[in-house]
Amino acid sequence: MDGARTEVQGKIVILLNGARKEKKTGKAVDIQAPEKLAEAARRDPDAVAFGYMSRQGRWVSAA
Repeated sequence: MDGARTEVQGKIVILLNGARKEKKTGKAVDIQAPEKLAEAARRDPDAVAFGYMSRQGRWVSAA
């Protein structure tokens, strides 16, 4: 997968969209609604990837 990576709830997850990826490290920067990402990770602790739904303004688990 080519998404940006970040740590949420003590685990590395992939962000499919909703953030820019730092070219050298692949780390996520400028994450959209980071508090909602944390909330989505609490709702679905087994998820390894998340996507940002801009129209709804929320993160959803994708894998």
